[in-house]
Amino acid sequence: MAITGNIKELNIVDILQMLSLSQKSGRFKITNTIDHDTANLYINAGRIVLGYLSSRDIKTKLLEKIEDGDEKARYGEMPLGKFLQLLTGKNIYSESYLKDLLSKEIQSVIYRIFKWNEGTFAFDEMEVAEDLPLNILPSVRIENVIMEGSRQIDEWSVINAKITSLSDIVILDMASEEISEINLTPREWMIISYINGKRSVQDIIDLVGDEFETAKTIYGLLTAGICKIIAKSEKNLLGEKEIIELIVKAKYNEALKAIKDRRDAKGNKNELLLLESEIFWKTEQYNLAIHNYETYLKDVNNFPSIVYDLAMCYIYAGNVEKAHSLINGINKDDIGFEMMDKVEQLKNSIDTIWKMKNERLPIYKRIEYDGAE
Repeated sequence: MAITGNIKELNIVDILQMLSLSQKSGRFKITNTIDHDTANLYINAGRIVLGYLSSRDIKTKLLEKIEDGDEKARYGEMPLGKFLQLLTGKNIYSESYLKDLLSKEIQSVIYRIFKWNEGTFAFDEMEVAEDLPLNILPSVRIENVIMEGSRQIDEWSVINAKITSLSDIVILDMASEEISEINLTPREWMIISYINGKRSVQDIIDLVGDEFETAKTIYGLLTAGICKIIAKSEKNLLGEKEIIELIVKAKYNEALKAIKDRRDAKGNKNELLLLESEIFWKTEQYNLAIHNYETYLKDVNNFPSIVYDLAMCYIYAGNVEKAHSLINGINKDDIGFEMMDKVEQLKNSIDTIWKMKNERLPIYKRIEYDGAE
């Protein structure tokens, strides 16, 4: 069974409750079309066993303890289930430590998606045990994360009144002697130690972990006047050429972060849409690439090269009908010789598939039919 839809029309919490009550097993995928991020939750018999964000790759996080570059590359190419199994089999992590770490990652993902109000979701029913080693994974009750997430979400709106962007820089606004006179918790002192005038709110969250608690602590320090935040200066932002270099070197997460920083600083949600689409194309996130291309084309009446890429994305996303419509809508007079051959090749390929679809013989004409039920 596959369930798909828009999170504006069907709330994420309601879907999770349904999956819990029905004891479903499978992958729940939520795509945020505003921040261009995807959350993946693997659910077994109504419980969450694994969760991660595309923007914070779980393999990269777990490979931090491995120093050997060749070994790290080899592990990174493995299927996720085998990769997780080898982490404990090779004694890189103990089972208890891995479960604890993955439990925290699940909570982090849940808190993040509870703030999403734009995007799509898809639940694909599957036997999770066939792909993932359940014996070394946590098993988190969905009811528990819903309860905790619901408590947290009420406070995010208060925090966001002071922290409007996670890319804003945190700086100290009080002398050390003054700070020492204030009664601070060990966690607050730890966060203060990470404030160096260059790190953003997100940088500190990455260092400390636990997004909500860290943001809440920074909010308290801001309210007390111990620190303040300033918008990230445009002079510190990477330019288009630098971002292209990151993409060429396959440093996709760094490139995505640089694009997000530019958007936050300039207040333009469509900044560098096409470069971001290129990353989504290379990482096979075709639905996100489609969203970007269509957003871009709303402001550009005729751009055959983009329409060509959009048609390709629709093919790989499994929508040949849409690709057929797009590629046949390209006017040859609007494209140069360089693109003409590519467009013609794609058109012929789609036409062949379209013809096969329309000329398909019914199953009863292709096999011996004896009238049996």
